[in-house]
Amino acid sequence: MENPTTVKEIAFDYIFGYIQAKGKQDKSWLKKLCSQKVKNEKSGAERDITFIEIRNEFAKKYMPEIIPPPKKKVPTMKEKLALL
Repeated sequence: MENPTTVKEIAFDYIFGYIQAKGKQDKSWLKKLCSQKVKNEKSGAERDITFIEIRNEFAKKYMPEIIPPPKKKVPTMKEKLALL
């Protein structure tokens, strides 16, 4: 198993193998994460968690060094005009 260098390189097989090598606590964490429901911000409807969300949570917990820093928000035209 080759270590990924970016979050996008993390496949489910890698997550599965990585967690299998860990203890019971990590296995239960992954099972709990995969069974979570996520609430839609606009409609409020619940849906199953997606692989991308699982992958991101895995990277935050086990490989925070490969997560890119957040991009700085560039103000929109209306936000700039409001400052005048």
